[in-house]
Amino acid sequence: MQENVSPLARINPAIKLGALVYVMVLLIAAPTLRETMVLLALAAIGLGCSGWSLLTLGKRVAPYLILFLLTFWMMAAFGKGSTELWSFGWFRVTEESIGHAWLIALRMLAFVFLSLTFIATTDQTRFVMSLIHQCRLPDRLAYGFLAGIRFIPIFQQEIRTIRQARRVRQQQSIWPWQTFFAISLPLFTNSIIRSEQIAIAMEARRFQAERTYYVRPVVTQQDRLFFGLVCFGATLLRIVV
Repeated sequence: MQENVSPLARINPAIKLGALVYVMVLLIAAPTLRETMVLLALAAIGLGCSGWSLLTLGKRVAPYLILFLLTFWMMAAFGKGSTELWSFGWFRVTEESIGHAWLIALRMLAFVFLSLTFIATTDQTRFVMSLIHQCRLPDRLAYGFLAGIRFIPIFQQEIRTIRQARRVRQQQSIWPWQTFFAISLPLFTNSIIRSEQIAIAMEARRFQAERTYYVRPVVTQQDRLFFGLVCFGATLLRIVV
């Protein structure tokens, strides 16, 4: 998760998170399909300003589009309603279930767009620092969260290494759960060892002592303007629609 050069990347992460969460709350409370589509369009505009290229956007959004289709089908085929449009076996599609399916699926897609916007435009270290200084999150929790994020690429590399080692040794499992345990057990063991090393290093450097910070994120006028525009714009769009 690297910070890019888009305008959204310069916004304070805590302020940006608060604005996006407010839009998510409006999405949850949106009772009609029209309001949901308007907020989805706002989320799509934010994702378009994230700084990702079209190719990267397509790769990131493609899996969620499949999830969108599956969610729509499940809600439409197994929903309730009186105006039946089509039925086959256990599947019963009604006019009411289709409307409800559109509402839930579009709302889910809007959540995905907002989440990807935050991920694409937020540096993980700046985010943790803003949680400490703006949200008053305790240092122990904040640095634990940061260490957990740092572990993700390490885990990915270790999984690739274990798979390559099994391929070289020609180790094959009959059942999928055997492959899962063959990979997860050494990964879990290495995680425990690494977490103990980090805990010892933090204690050796007097983590509980009064801390100083190389960079202290602050809330600027630009951050306040962004928060106000997003909240006011989303609320106004919902009221007008």
